[in-house]
Amino acid sequence: MSTINIERSIRPIETLYRGCRFRSRLEARWAVFFQTLSVPWQYEPEGFVLSTGDWYLPDFLVHLKNQLMWVEIKPAGIPVPLFEQFMADIKQSGTVLHEIPDPESMRHSGDGYDFFDDGGFRDTPYQFCICRMCGAVGFEFSGCSERIPCGCNNPRHKDWTQGHPRILKALTAARSARFEAGS
Repeated sequence: MSTINIERSIRPIETLYRGCRFRSRLEARWAVFFQTLSVPWQYEPEGFVLSTGDWYLPDFLVHLKNQLMWVEIKPAGIPVPLFEQFMADIKQSGTVLHEIPDPESMRHSGDGYDFFDDGGFRDTPYQFCICRMCGAVGFEFSGCSERIPCGCNNPRHKDWTQGHPRILKALTAARSARFEAGS
């Protein structure tokens, strides 16, 4: 009797959203997240030849306030050696995103800061955040919005906003997005 590796036998479903054909529903859901958050994004904007000679096509280029960020989308536990090499080659900002976090896992700590009960974006110390002064979106260490390069010089020390209503709305939209069968 042969055994089947489930991970290799399950294929992602190509999905159409906003005129783009995504290679997976997970990628399309992240596009919904970026769109709902009003973060400009490009899907697979350009391919690269890495220093190793390998070809690589990043999933997203997102346009945050005064910075660009490359994003690779993979289910948790899937290695990303080409993305890691890409990041080492270009020396720019980038991250790997997995499943969309559950906005219901958020709680209010009572001191003005919002935290994720389950560790937020789990395997990265960086999180999406919102400048409370100008509304700029960033992806900063610990989700501290005073680090967003928006020029507001936010006077609040350790202003964590990963539980901001705009982020929760975008997470909810991404998790609840439904796409037509076969598209």
